[in-house]
Amino acid sequence: MPTKKQVVEEFRCHAICEAAMRVVGRKGLAKATVQEIAREAGVAKGTVYLYFPSRDAILEKTVEAAVGQLLERLRCAGDKGRTFADSLELVLAAQFAFFDENRDFFRLYFASGESSEDRRLRQSRNYRDHIEHLAEIIRRGRRRGEVKSADPERAAIAIAGAARDLILRRINEKKPPAPEVDARFLRELVFRGLEASGRDR
Repeated sequence: MPTKKQVVEEFRCHAICEAAMRVVGRKGLAKATVQEIAREAGVAKGTVYLYFPSRDAILEKTVEAAVGQLLERLRCAGDKGRTFADSLELVLAAQFAFFDENRDFFRLYFASGESSEDRRLRQSRNYRDHIEHLAEIIRRGRRRGEVKSADPERAAIAIAGAARDLILRRINEKKPPAPEVDARFLRELVFRGLEASGRDR
């Protein structure tokens, strides 16, 4: 059981990360100073430094926490589908909706150095967990005879890559389609490639 001090620290870190997301979304990365983040969080600048050594550390933790929230949402969405196609569409729709809700933050975050930030996310445990979750959805579909015998992990990486590119487009569009529209589009694209024919079953 966490101590009172640990609970307070976790609460403060969460509040600072939430404030950082709002500041970056509203003012941009250049103006997302530790001072601005502290003001948004309602704490002194010195308090922020008790928990984070730098602004970059705050942003890194903010993205890590956001992706953690995203993965929990995707796990819940994937569990609701009764077929491979349904599960995949629900996961994709939840993913697109999450980035829509936080699009200002992620648009600016990725614009700060898309290749390096993307590489960092791909190396994270959260990314590996996401790939494993997609791979398990594919394995379940294969066991039910809905999916042909493909390498689940490689297929999951391909799906994640396609979703990522759609997300990058969506967060830079003024009026992207509803999350469900792009989710259905990608589901159909993927499913027609993985669908088991009579000969494969």
